[in-house]
Amino acid sequence: MPSTTAAPSPIRPPSSLTSVLPPLGLALALGALAQSVGSASSLAPLPVTRGVLAQVLNSLAALVGAVAFLRLTGWLVWDRLVPRYVGLRIPRLLRQFVAVLVMAAVVLGVLTQVWGVALPAVLATTGVLGLVLGLALRRILTDFFSGIALNVEQPFRLDDFILLHTRQRREPIAGLVREINWRSTRILTPEDNLVSVPNSVVAMSVIENLSFPSPVSEQEVDIVLDWVLPQGVVEALLGAAVTEAWMRGAAAGDKPPKVRICRLDGRGVTWRITYLLDPRRKAKGPARHELLSCVQRHLVLAGLRPMAEGGERAGPWLEGVPPPATGKVPEFDTPDARRRVLDTMPLFDSLSNDERDVLASAMALRHVARGQRIVERGQAGRSMFVVAAGVAEVRVADASGEARRTTVLGAGDSFGEMSLLTGAERSADVVAVSPLVLFEIEGEVLAPMLAARPALADQMSRTVAAHQQADERLRQVPEEPVAALSRPAQIAARIRALFKL
Repeated sequence: MPSTTAAPSPIRPPSSLTSVLPPLGLALALGALAQSVGSASSLAPLPVTRGVLAQVLNSLAALVGAVAFLRLTGWLVWDRLVPRYVGLRIPRLLRQFVAVLVMAAVVLGVLTQVWGVALPAVLATTGVLGLVLGLALRRILTDFFSGIALNVEQPFRLDDFILLHTRQRREPIAGLVREINWRSTRILTPEDNLVSVPNSVVAMSVIENLSFPSPVSEQEVDIVLDWVLPQGVVEALLGAAVTEAWMRGAAAGDKPPKVRICRLDGRGVTWRITYLLDPRRKAKGPARHELLSCVQRHLVLAGLRPMAEGGERAGPWLEGVPPPATGKVPEFDTPDARRRVLDTMPLFDSLSNDERDVLASAMALRHVARGQRIVERGQAGRSMFVVAAGVAEVRVADASGEARRTTVLGAGDSFGEMSLLTGAERSADVVAVSPLVLFEIEGEVLAPMLAARPALADQMSRTVAAHQQADERLRQVPEEPVAALSRPAQIAARIRALFKL
């Protein structure tokens, strides 16, 4: 219910009552002028007789009056009464079709009533012209009448999310229906591209309407894991993953997706993730990608992967460590698990393997209960944290003082780097959304490494600056102008000052 960038809608804005006044006034003026011309004897010597001039003026008055009537109908009926009492936005094609019928009726009335042309002659002439135009404009007329059929059958409406399965494309055209005009149907894709599809192509396509009967649909994803994994541990891991995906907008609804066992067989235990999809917020493909990305990160940090097709075990549990018999979070207090978590952090990419082993063994394991506050805004901080399992959220007070969520933290994410490296106060509150497994890194652990390699401060400062700028964009905080030194250089100077390098 893809973030999503709102593209400008191609739908014409509702008409205004003031747009009716110019053609209405002109029609009244032409009618009055025609009446005066017809009754004035002073115009008799002119080359154009009074009768012909009056007929021309009456014809113009009728046509302009029809325009005023169509504008009044658009303002009153299409833009107000129908949306209010029927709850629908009328497609432009229907409005244009009604306008064509009204103008055709007015022209026919002018020819027969004002100019005295016989009705059979008018019908015969229009029949011949219609045959010629039909042969010349066959494709256009096919699109036009296909659009009428779509409006009558209504396989979709404006703002519905549809999939068009056409013969010309392997992948369906997916997006929101923004407009149905006399020639084409315009669809806004999840990539914010406006696709114009001819109505004849739409009519011959297989249409899958994801917004009917309800815009929210239920989707399922199955993952097969090993028999020996404790149910409570796997349920906690997958639950944290889908909660993170839900908080990031991959799933709709007011509750996170459900995780349940749906099948037991020789291959393993099949866990089914059931989530709600609102294609108006996020398309099916991007939503599934976000969900599976979160699941993959949580499983990778826990040392797990799905079972192979043949049923053989896909991998050991935490590199040979026996799984816990009880508990709702996996254990990470092993050298391999510590190193695996540390390797996910770009902040320490410049460290050597030996330095990473030292840092991994020095990290302190922390277990945090759901709802517990990990760090608090304004506190002094000399440590940073890495999320090994679970979900947390970052809260920042807005202008009214109310705390609001700005960032979601999942497995592999870190926080507190700025306070650790520069000694700055905590800038936000971090609260556990689910049971958490964290690794805490104290400043005393990094001090010997920074002293041995002073250039490490510059490398870390660039990563911290990038994280800080990303956080400011998420919080919509304007970036302060930097005068003499760049942001990474300023952070590097603060790191050297704090660690006395």
